[in-house]
Amino acid sequence: MRDPHGWRRGPDTVGAGTSAALALAVGFLSLRFWEWRPGVPVSVVGDAPLVLTQVDEIVRHGWFWSNAQVGFPLGQNASFFPELDVVHVIGVKLLGLLGAGPATASALYFLLGWPLVAVTTYLLARSERLRAPAAVVVAVLFAAAPYHAERFEHLWLASYWTLPLAIWVVLAVLRGTGPFDPGVGGSRPRRVLQVVALVLVGMSGAYYAGFTVILLVAALVLRAGSGRSRGWWRGGLVSAAVVGAVAAVPLFAARVGMSGTVLTGPRPATRSPLESERYAGRVIDLVLPWEGHRIDALASLTATYQAAGKPVPETLALGAVGLVGAVALLVVGLQALATRRVPVSRLAVWSALAVVAGLFYTAGGLGSVVALFATPQLRTWSRFSLVILLLGLLAVGHWLDRRRARLLASALACGVLVVGVLDQTNPRRAPDYVANAARMDDLRTYTEDLTRATGGECGVLQLPVMRFPEGVLPTGYDINAQLLPHLVTRSLSFSHGGMSGTRAGDWPLGLELSDPTALVTGLRAAGFCAVEVDTAGVALDEPAVARLTGRLGEPVARTPDSQRFLAWALPEATGSEADRERLLSPVLVGLASGALVVDDDTVSQEGGPRSGLTTANLSDRPVTGIAVSVSVTSLGSPSREVVVRDGTRELARVTAVAGRATPMALTLTAPVGYQRLTIEVEGDPVRNAADRSVSVRFTDLTVTAPGTTRVVSLHDQARTGAIHP
Repeated sequence: MRDPHGWRRGPDTVGAGTSAALALAVGFLSLRFWEWRPGVPVSVVGDAPLVLTQVDEIVRHGWFWSNAQVGFPLGQNASFFPELDVVHVIGVKLLGLLGAGPATASALYFLLGWPLVAVTTYLLARSERLRAPAAVVVAVLFAAAPYHAERFEHLWLASYWTLPLAIWVVLAVLRGTGPFDPGVGGSRPRRVLQVVALVLVGMSGAYYAGFTVILLVAALVLRAGSGRSRGWWRGGLVSAAVVGAVAAVPLFAARVGMSGTVLTGPRPATRSPLESERYAGRVIDLVLPWEGHRIDALASLTATYQAAGKPVPETLALGAVGLVGAVALLVVGLQALATRRVPVSRLAVWSALAVVAGLFYTAGGLGSVVALFATPQLRTWSRFSLVILLLGLLAVGHWLDRRRARLLASALACGVLVVGVLDQTNPRRAPDYVANAARMDDLRTYTEDLTRATGGECGVLQLPVMRFPEGVLPTGYDINAQLLPHLVTRSLSFSHGGMSGTRAGDWPLGLELSDPTALVTGLRAAGFCAVEVDTAGVALDEPAVARLTGRLGEPVARTPDSQRFLAWALPEATGSEADRERLLSPVLVGLASGALVVDDDTVSQEGGPRSGLTTANLSDRPVTGIAVSVSVTSLGSPSREVVVRDGTRELARVTAVAGRATPMALTLTAPVGYQRLTIEVEGDPVRNAADRSVSVRFTDLTVTAPGTTRVVSLHDQARTGAIHP
């Protein structure tokens, strides 16, 4: 029986089931999942601790808008770093309702990504009139995308099963048969399913929703030159609006969650248009083998090339099969332009869509145009490689679908499937579950010892101090490592995890490490009972750290195997509300410029023609009379005029010269919240060693203020080695 979508319910149920089973087997083998045990995380590095923190909140509370156990004592307000992955949150929550803990629920949902991708890809291939064997090959190979098995750190992006649904609707709009296109009769069930697909895509995260909106608009542009009915443009725009409206719902909820919170710095994850260049892709990244290829020589080729050139933040390789299909689509498009010969209809639309995806994917492409003139928030345009891969695999499916003897057709399909799976997967790259379990057991023992020593139900100050979620890290430090301890205890809360740009995340940047007595009093007043040092991020012999730990005596807990985390119990101290407020309400003065560099006792930053002098006042009243001094050295020119302005008002002016630091002084007022004053530098900039445009070097920013208000220089804080502004 054939339904309105062109699918045959009985056979296609078998085909979808076969695709899901094969993809599940591929995922199981790729992950060596038989070695996994319930309660063990798939990964504990990179962004994995952040994902586990989110899943922990989802399982326990239903969402991850807030978390009192991290960012102590003010807690984490995750509305400032919103996720739009509603459909995946629901999936993880359902696993949690079945009794799965955060590590188990996230691991199972990760594995389920393979069959889910395979099912939706199979249905897409069948809707494109590929016969079942070819559709199964396309489905399994797309589920086994080269990076899939290593993408747990980005669990929501790894759950890309909504992308085939998006391409299904985009292709329909391109052909004039979208859910809201006029004059498409007799297809109400299809329209309903297409609307459901749009809703699911809108609920699947900013990237896939954003890419879908872009592709829907591109589909309208591609249709503009062809014969069309009246109102042809309406259906595509409505489809794009549906995706945008659905994606906007969690954004609106996040806005509500942020309301009432005073910003003390730039909002977390605020992107710059220039980041679209850094995180775009290159054609060569699609062509080279996967860097984790099971053939060492191929893996080394890619590793050598990337080491010599631009670092690639994510796996972009299409794999051999996907690459052949993508090249074939490019050839089809070029032939159509050169000869005006009309290609097979489905190849024509796949080719057009692949070209569009490529134009957004590449560095300096249309993604940069969107970042500059619309929004810079979708910075990782290289993720369009998944769209290119899907379309390339469909092209291979078209070739497999040609009329052949049954035995030959089956042999070709099996051969392509085996070659593709072997090329795109490598079980040797599977997670080390034993090491992950050992690390979590190590932390569990550590937190249990710390709880016994302190009585629990209190906070732990974590050193080093870093901004969250995207801050400057100590050299070689594993981002988000400080989120792991809270996952193995319910008795202790931890300071790391407050959102940067809010008081909850910024107050640790002003810690008084130079005065351990005052610091201990303030920490006790704020509910802290211990100090933790992660020796992978700060040395115990750093003078500022040694002064504090020397005051606290011997450690009361340490991770047994690695000896990485050490903790000291805070002595009893009588603290008042005033001591608590003093701790949590510093005024931070810094420079919005290049990276902070600490060289011996000198702290410097290099800035371009327009830098900034910033204040972050975490108290509840303006602070006046702050005296600021910073030394300025001209770069690339004998001399440059440097001017600090508050709007149009000039606060300071100095002539910076090359080779000698010239002091510049001014007095300013820090209003409640965040303030950025402009530092203008005359003349053309030059390129520094990091290939950035610079005009001056700022060194040794110092600040003083009258009264009891605590005003600190972020240069002084960086000098401690334990605080990374």
